[in-house]
Amino acid sequence: MSATQKILIIGTSHTGAFYTARQRIKTGFPTLEVSYFGLPGRIYSSASYKDGIFRAPEDASHQLGWMTHNEIDFAPFTRILHVGERYTLNHAMRLMVFHDILEEPERTKRAFLSQAALNDLLRGLVRQRAEGLVARFGPEPLHCFLPAPYPLARSVAPGPGHEFALASLRKRPHGADWMRRYEAMIGEEMALVGLDVMLQPQETRAGQFMTEDRYARPKTETETEPGSESVDHRHMNADYGWQVFCAFAQSRLGLTPEDTHALAE
Repeated sequence: MSATQKILIIGTSHTGAFYTARQRIKTGFPTLEVSYFGLPGRIYSSASYKDGIFRAPEDASHQLGWMTHNEIDFAPFTRILHVGERYTLNHAMRLMVFHDILEEPERTKRAFLSQAALNDLLRGLVRQRAEGLVARFGPEPLHCFLPAPYPLARSVAPGPGHEFALASLRKRPHGADWMRRYEAMIGEEMALVGLDVMLQPQETRAGQFMTEDRYARPKTETETEPGSESVDHRHMNADYGWQVFCAFAQSRLGLTPEDTHALAE
């Protein structure tokens, strides 16, 4: 029997998709001992990392209902999956949406950007984030970074949670091509600083910069009452956590689930 490997999934509130899939992950991967540590994005960004200890700047264990502690030591883990980095996605999409590309045939009376200018602007955004990550965590091979999931496809519809830039970009003929370029830049810039990145698996996607609606968390499609916060097009369910963890386990650990029919919690 293979020795148990200790895996840590850490990051923003997007770690919740993995935590809610924890029983399925435990059943499917019995040789892995997986721990989960998540903080709201603002608190996660301001947390400290020193001498292998990741520590929130305040008692934040209550911020996510399943969290019970305020710090974690990276030392026991053989692989660490960081979840939730956005690589300035909103800025990147706005650059693509609000400009006509000089070399592209489409003309919409927007301001012009050349391909070279857009390429350099996007790469600069991504490089800044990659350099920030390596400055924070160091060029450790045990780290793997998973971007936050793209918004659900339903988010392009008018109404609460509407993703204006995403809805606009999908109408532009250059959108898909520049999404590929942007993602390639993420891989290239992360490699340059010595960090591993795993992009969102293709089987979870619904076209450019979108996630399939089947990964929506329950009861998050519409407001239950005016002004409520029930609409959520950005956080995914346990099926997403399971699917992405399987991709991580196969590509980084060489493992496939032992029980593919294990039920989600």
